[in-house]
Amino acid sequence: MHAHPVFADFLYEYGRVCGNMAGRTDDLTRMGRLFWFTVEFGVIRQDGRISVYGSGLIPSHGECSYVVERGPEIRDFNLDQVLEHEFSISEMQPVLYAVESFQQIYEAAQQAGRRLG
Repeated sequence: MHAHPVFADFLYEYGRVCGNMAGRTDDLTRMGRLFWFTVEFGVIRQDGRISVYGSGLIPSHGECSYVVERGPEIRDFNLDQVLEHEFSISEMQPVLYAVESFQQIYEAAQQAGRRLG
């Protein structure tokens, strides 16, 4: 995943946007949520099926099985919802957001940068 060219572009754009938010805790928290629901707990819809790609899901048999066995609610990716969705790091995620492509998360980082400035 991290070697995928568009995903690498997302990481670069994410870092650029966050770098421009120094000291703006609320906006950085929102950007942290974007990272959480894409990089860490990202799922992608391919051919109508959900696949995991997040760094927090892939190495964890329990987390991965939870997603595959349809444990969490899988919502279509929505930047506004993601930026406001609080999460707990100490429990299985009850809600995840499925992207249609890595291009979508790159565009989300750009949109977040424009919205949060």
